[in-house]
Amino acid sequence: MIRASLSSEAVPPEERFDWWHGLKSASPIATTLRSDCTEDFPVAVDHVDLGAATLTTMSYPSSEVRRTARHIRKGDPGSLQVSLTLQGLSGFEQAGRNVQFGAGNILLYDSSSPFEGWMRRGDDSGAATESIVATLPLRLLPLPADRIVSLVAVPLSASTGFGSLLAHFMRQVMDDSGQFGDTSAASDRLSHTLVDLVGHLAAQHLDRERELPTESRRRTLLLRVQSHIRRQLGDPALTPDSIAAAHHISTRYLHRLFQEQGLTVSSWIRQLRLERCRRALANPELATVPVGAIAARWGFSQPAVFTRAFRAAYGLTPSEARARTLLGDGSAPTVNGSALRVKDAG
Repeated sequence: MIRASLSSEAVPPEERFDWWHGLKSASPIATTLRSDCTEDFPVAVDHVDLGAATLTTMSYPSSEVRRTARHIRKGDPGSLQVSLTLQGLSGFEQAGRNVQFGAGNILLYDSSSPFEGWMRRGDDSGAATESIVATLPLRLLPLPADRIVSLVAVPLSASTGFGSLLAHFMRQVMDDSGQFGDTSAASDRLSHTLVDLVGHLAAQHLDRERELPTESRRRTLLLRVQSHIRRQLGDPALTPDSIAAAHHISTRYLHRLFQEQGLTVSSWIRQLRLERCRRALANPELATVPVGAIAARWGFSQPAVFTRAFRAAYGLTPSEARARTLLGDGSAPTVNGSALRVKDAG
């Protein structure tokens, strides 16, 4: 996995737009840009290369983008791009559709047909537009290309269903890609997860979920289960039986999903809860909140059980961990010399 950042900070303000325009013109999915902010066009880009796919966070002023038939004739990688708008207003036109939407929406678009788009600041604050764009080969998706392309330029919600899972995944990778490991195997797993989620998002809106491969459905089900667990983490009644019932599967099948990842349901829940408690204990704003209240907030109804589990995981009692973090050298409690990591389906 390769991560790189790019910024216009070292470029003179009056040259920033031309610099960014040149980069976009020379990219594999070449485009032409236009903007009213050419006197100063600050750009910040964070890019994660997963091998088969990429994820890129981009922040820049209001602008317009166009990919023409001439661009396509010069070179076309046959990619699908998946854009998650984080900040600003967007408009897009492709395949005869012309749409406008704001933050919290996902848009698919295809490199093989012309398109036009724009992003604008949502208010007068001067805040830049911001989005995360995933780029992946259309051929990798588990549905026929013509069905996927039928969804281009259709705003899809990032707050419900598979759109929510996909948006969470994109943000999680961009926020901290290192948590998944820095190996080619980790990149492959993340690429597979991205493809699965995009495929399921498309299938959900096309009512084609039964056509997806069994393996893809199983991996995505695990992601849905893990997302459910995170949302219900503070509920002490969260159990394998309740999780299985919420997803209309047997408890036995639920355990099998986790076992395929080298996990158990109960241990994964416990690790997540312990990590949430550790972060809360290290938060100066929560320094006056009793340890027992923090434990209860994250599903530990019995203080003694929480203290034993915390000490087993971190080698310190919760009170000792809080004192070390808030009053000592600021170092977080660790497991085997490194901060606790909770393995995820990605």
